[in-house]
Order: sequence, then structure tokens, then C-alpha cells
Amino acid sequence: MYCVIGEKLAHTLSPAIHGEYFAATGREDGYTAVELTPEQLREGRELLQSYRGVNVTIPYKKAVIPLLDAISDEAREIGAVNTVRNDGGKLTGFNTDPYGFASMLASRWIEPRGKRAFVLGYGGAARSVIFALKSLGADVTVVSREPSGAAADGHNAMSYADLDGESGYLLVNCTPVGMYPKAGKSPVGADVIARFDVLADLIYNPMLTEFLKLGMLAGKRVVGGLYMLVAQAMKSQHIWTGDSRAESLQPRIYTDVSQRLLIDGNIWLIGMPGSGKTTFGKQLAEEFEMTFVDADDFVCEQTGLTIPEMFAKGEDFFRDRESEAIARLACRENVVIATGGGSVLRPFNVDCMRLSGTTVFIDRAPEDIVSDVDCAARPLLADGAQKVFELYERRKSAYAAAAQITVQNNAGPDVVSARLKEAIGRGGKI
Repeated sequence: MYCVIGEKLAHTLSPAIHGEYFAATGREDGYTAVELTPEQLREGRELLQSYRGVNVTIPYKKAVIPLLDAISDEAREIGAVNTVRNDGGKLTGFNTDPYGFASMLASRWIEPRGKRAFVLGYGGAARSVIFALKSLGADVTVVSREPSGAAADGHNAMSYADLDGESGYLLVNCTPVGMYPKAGKSPVGADVIARFDVLADLIYNPMLTEFLKLGMLAGKRVVGGLYMLVAQAMKSQHIWTGDSRAESLQPRIYTDVSQRLLIDGNIWLIGMPGSGKTTFGKQLAEEFEMTFVDADDFVCEQTGLTIPEMFAKGEDFFRDRESEAIARLACRENVVIATGGGSVLRPFNVDCMRLSGTTVFIDRAPEDIVSDVDCAARPLLADGAQKVFELYERRKSAYAAAAQITVQNNAGPDVVSARLKEAIGRGGKI
């Protein structure tokens, strides 16, 4: 039996994440949340010894250290423990947050090595992020209301006022600003965000924070904190059990948990032109009482140009306008979006989709598309049937990587529609 300890755990996702791990590996085990007062924690060594492994969350990552027999070098340098292993009564502390953060960046192909990274805040979470970024070879600066503390610990540090003149590759929010239930706030404004290439937020509730929304609307790469939470949990399982499978399960468990968090989020339909995104998107919108938007039509409305007119200016011109439209749509709620066939080719677009809803790949064989689609009416298919086959082969891996759900469109419309509704669910609405 395993657990997480903290002061307030009503909204913790840890039992769900570890439960997904047990289900995926076929293990019959349990994981629970245990709330403790500071007084109870001080007398909590026997409690820790009653579990095979314990996760530790706010505000006890430092306070738990005196109860332990040993801590890892990493945890000692960070000054915090989030994982405790019980070896026959001997308690050893570890910190899996640096691994979780590095995994979060890697999951979206974000590489900070040799680049400037600015960390907002200097709490326990920030210290783990700083450790991870320095391990990855980034040039790290801490931004804090009281930068003297970080400077005294040997870090480059500055105040928020000083940040106004800075720019860099990565900006990381390690503060609670924007966290549920006080969503809708960002630790910095759009003027600061405009000077960075990538935004990362450790907050996972909501998944799409105001900080990340501002980044999306500015055309920046964005990544949210849920993947870090999942990855650090799987690293804990590895420490407790030695199970090397745990870390390889991260993408699968992230997808499952994010779907739970975004059960009432948007629905993004991805796939080839002619795969049925518009037809089925309208049906889903009606079924789930949502608004349907065709992304290509939305791009045309925003630009005042037709798709052929935009492609006449070059495909990159169209793709740029498409990304701007996807960012705007990601900031809306209760929408079913039929995306353009090439939308998943840009990681930015996938960032926007997966932080604001569920991505559904409608997979239709190219020979079926050719049989009933007017290729001449679609710019990228104008060369005929062979082009359809080529595009499908080129893009199918991108569709699969972006998708949280895949539904085969290889049967009659009623059958495919039923498959989509069953796969997506929507909190019992069907």
C-alpha cells in the first residue's frame, strides 16, 4: 500500500495516476491520500513506516526530512523530498520533481540546453526546476519578489521589475498564480511573454492557465504541468518497486488523466481531408450541446481570404494563419473543432489542442477518401489520387502522435458516429 501525505488533499490527482499505473501493469495494490496537520507530521515516522512508499506534497517536502534515515544527493541539494521509500523500516527520501520537469519538456520536444531560462518564483517547486534546468545545460535566472534569497544560494536572480528588460528561450511559472480556484491570472503580462519562445507552467488545474493562454495567443510554444505530475509519480514507482515499465507508461497515463480533467473541454477532430471531420463534428456538437467550428472556415473569416487565395501566397502563409486561428479557438469553451488536414504538423498547434480538450483522430483509408472526395477542390489534393496516398503516408504518424483517441472510419456513418460518441464519452451525457 502507498500514499501521498499533505495538509490539504481534496483535489489531489495522485491516487488516480497511481491507480492507472496499477491497472496498466496488472498489479493489485492501493494508493490513498492522507491529510496531516503539522503536529501530526512531526510524530509521523510510524505512519511513514506503515506504507511501502509515500509521496510528499505541499507543505511538507522540507518538514518530512527530519523523520528520515537518509536522503538522496539530489534531494539534499534541492532541500526537499517528495518520495519516501520504506526498506524494512529504514526511510530514504528522494526528489523526483526534476525528473518530472525534464520529462515534461521532452514530451513536447523542448530543448533548453545552452539557452536562457527564467524561473518565476523561488519556492520548493522552483528549486526542483532550477536543478533540472541546470542539469540540462540551461543558463538559469530566478525571478522573485525577494531575489536576495536565490542569490544567496548561488543562483542568478532578479526582481520582477528587472525582468522587463530581459528575453530568453524558456519562461517557467513556478508560482501558484493562476491555479484553481483563482484561475484567470498570470504572474507576468503579455509584454513579458512576447520576449520568450516557450512557456512552461507547473500548474495542472486548470490545464490551460491564463499564463499559457497569453503564450498561445502570442504564438509561443506552451506546456502545462500535468505531464510533470505524471512523470514524477512514475519515477516514484520505479524507486519503490524497481519496475522499469513505470517510466515508459508516462504518455499513456498522461493521456488517460488529461481526458478526465478535460471531460468537458473542447473536442478537436484531426485527420486527412475527406476523413469525415466536418460531418461527424456537426453530429458530435449537436449530441453534446456544443458549438461546431470548421477551422478552415474560421481561418477564412479571420483573414477575409479563401483557402486557395492563401495558398497562392505560399503554404507557410496559410499555416501561420491556421496557427493563429487554432490558438484563438483553444481559448474558447464547449467547441467541437474540425481541423485542417495539416494542422498537426506544427507542434504549436498540438500544444493548443491538447491543453484545451481531447484530440480525436478520425482515421480513414486513403482509397476510401479518393472514392468520394473531389480532390480538385482541395489545394493539397489537386494533383489527384496519388497525392492523397502520399499525404496519408507522410502524416499518419503525426496524427497518431497527436491523438488521444483514434476512431476508424471504415464502416457506415451510423456505426462510425456511435464509435465516436462511445470513445469520447462526455461525463455521462450519452
